[in-house]
Amino acid sequence: MRAWYFVFSLVLICGLGCASLDDLFEQEKEVPLSEVPQEALEAAQGAVDGITITEAEMEKEDGETVYVFEGEANGKEYEIEVTPEGKVLEVEEETEDDDDED
Repeated sequence: MRAWYFVFSLVLICGLGCASLDDLFEQEKEVPLSEVPQEALEAAQGAVDGITITEAEMEKEDGETVYVFEGEANGKEYEIEVTPEGKVLEVEEETEDDDDED
């Protein structure tokens, strides 16, 4: 009988798309730019000269809310992490290799 529970559990996990545990518990969602705190949006715009922000996501990292902005400037793509209060945590220039990983 225990073998059946094991098999059932395995089938259930695979039925979820064989997602990793990180994928199952990831807490992120797209957010319209109009709903992002003004301080966070202004900080992201000020992090890279001439950037045009194209989208935003809200994530939970270690229990803290973080906004992740994507945008373009000078022919390059950027990802910028900012707190709701406007503190820039990370600026990452996207490369072609980053796209290959997806």
